[in-house]
Amino acid sequence: MTCRDLRHLADVFLSAETAPETNHDILRHVDMCASCRADLDGRRRVRTALRRAFTTAPALAPPLEFTADLRRHLLEDARRDQPWPMSRRSWLGLAAGLVLTAGLTGRLMTDSADSSVDALVRDALGDHRNCALQHRLTRMPVPLPEAAAEFDEAYRLLMTAPPDEVSAPGGRIRVRGRHACAYDGRRFGHVIMQYRDHTVSLLMTARSSRAGAGVREDAIPHLVGGPASGLSVVSVDASGRSILLVGDLEGAELTNLSRIVVTPLAQRLMGAVLPSAVTRIAAR
Repeated sequence: MTCRDLRHLADVFLSAETAPETNHDILRHVDMCASCRADLDGRRRVRTALRRAFTTAPALAPPLEFTADLRRHLLEDARRDQPWPMSRRSWLGLAAGLVLTAGLTGRLMTDSADSSVDALVRDALGDHRNCALQHRLTRMPVPLPEAAAEFDEAYRLLMTAPPDEVSAPGGRIRVRGRHACAYDGRRFGHVIMQYRDHTVSLLMTARSSRAGAGVREDAIPHLVGGPASGLSVVSVDASGRSILLVGDLEGAELTNLSRIVVTPLAQRLMGAVLPSAVTRIAAR
């Protein structure tokens, strides 16, 4: 990968349209080339500013007549082409979701709180594998100060929490990186840590409003996933966010680590005055 190659592929890369192998080459080149890193960061800032200007301009919002017509056409096409029966309510939900994508990036979520938790665990595992273990990102990580300003102020806490080095009964926990990234449409604040010979991810994300009922915001770790392919997931919920710890440790040991690095962060989050994350976090 040369500087000329990167300039040719930069906009395609930022649109998440390059192959995983190309992404790896680009990220490796950017790590070594300050000039290309600055160029890519500048392009991303311009795209972010344009996107924000577009999404916050009332004059650019789709007219109500357009969304109504689009919804009607989607329903008509779906009823005509769908080979199996489906309820009118289901089609309305599907059509409404498709209409929303005309102006916003969204995710289809089920009505079940259990399904929401399963999706969260799946995304946390996927982000840990792709970002922390395999370095197969489809888009550049976002620095935490910028992510805090654009997506969620809570990410600002991750700039200092957990500390760069923490003592644990089994050894030292050392922070290797801090940034924001995304997996399958879900935005995470991500702190990558090393614990003995294990890579552990701390992931903060907005909790779906549909998963909010009955969620225990007690800053106590709860084992929610694992072992899945050797990985376990522990979650702590606070102030409309979920903070997850993911790693190839036994559930009990990962839960103990969560008490050391996640619980203090959750307590700070619960004491902070922050806007709702659900309305601000969206994968770009």
